[in-house]
Amino acid sequence: MNTNTAHPDIDGCTSICGDCAAGYRRALREGGLSGTVPHCLIAFGLLRKLDGSPDHLPVPPSVAAITLARPIKRAIRDQRAALDTMIASLSPMETVYRHERQRHKAHVQPLIGRDVIDTAVQGALESCSEELLSAHPEGGRPSGALTDALPRDLALAGRGVRQRTIYGHTVRAHAPTLAHMERVTQEGAEVRTVGERFERLIVCDRTAAFIAVLSESGNQAYALEIREPGLIQYLTKTFEGVWERAVPVEFDTTGQRPPQLTDEIQRTILELMVRGHTDEAISKRLGLSTRTIGAHIKRAATRFGSRSRAELGFSLARTGALDTDRGRPRPPGSGAHQRGA
Repeated sequence: MNTNTAHPDIDGCTSICGDCAAGYRRALREGGLSGTVPHCLIAFGLLRKLDGSPDHLPVPPSVAAITLARPIKRAIRDQRAALDTMIASLSPMETVYRHERQRHKAHVQPLIGRDVIDTAVQGALESCSEELLSAHPEGGRPSGALTDALPRDLALAGRGVRQRTIYGHTVRAHAPTLAHMERVTQEGAEVRTVGERFERLIVCDRTAAFIAVLSESGNQAYALEIREPGLIQYLTKTFEGVWERAVPVEFDTTGQRPPQLTDEIQRTILELMVRGHTDEAISKRLGLSTRTIGAHIKRAATRFGSRSRAELGFSLARTGALDTDRGRPRPPGSGAHQRGA
């Protein structure tokens, strides 16, 4: 410890040296010391000069300690009083903090159960007046869900609400979903598909958002209703990023379906396979059957002459087929590889 800092009266003394200890012992034996005495003994209060006498009498160490501790204890009391004052000053703010935190929590509400979720979403959609953003990561939507959604989507379009929806590429092969998409795009809605993974999302007027959450049991519908501006801004930016990379779904007057983007779907499947996902995991992420997943992988393996998933993964990595070029995977010795690209 820096005694000089803690005890200004000690004037540089930090400990009692051997000579001082010997001097103190002599003072105890002789009843005091006269003349020149060790300065440390005086600084530590172990010798005290009598008024009107040249002698310095020894003082018990316990008494010296009490004298030295007095200014320290006074400083501690002052600091404790300052601490109590600070805490008392901040105490009213604790109530403000708790109130605001509770208000903030109200901006993120859990919704448990399909009926509860549907009611909350329907209420937000009915008040939506400017923009609706939605993302559906699963494959083709059930016919019942599409039947319920069509009047709602058409009503939104009738109110002038701009609608933008993102699906996975796989919906391009799902007739009911395609029919729904064609009908809403006729009313001005915009639809795009993407091969990458994204999460289910609904954003109404950038003031209310709904995201799906996996419940602990995994078998119960669970969502969050979000009205916190910062979180909604984050979710909207995420949506916009995926939207920019997505491929527009366009219907022509001949009634011809938009292209299925089979190569893009296969590319996504192969990317997930290379990352170690099983057919079952890929199936859940893309909304395709495991049989379809296996068929895509088998088709790619045949094209590359691979006899196993590991060998196919090696071939894909060696040829760079899944690099930045978004074209379909090419087997060695074909296309750009033949040209030395």
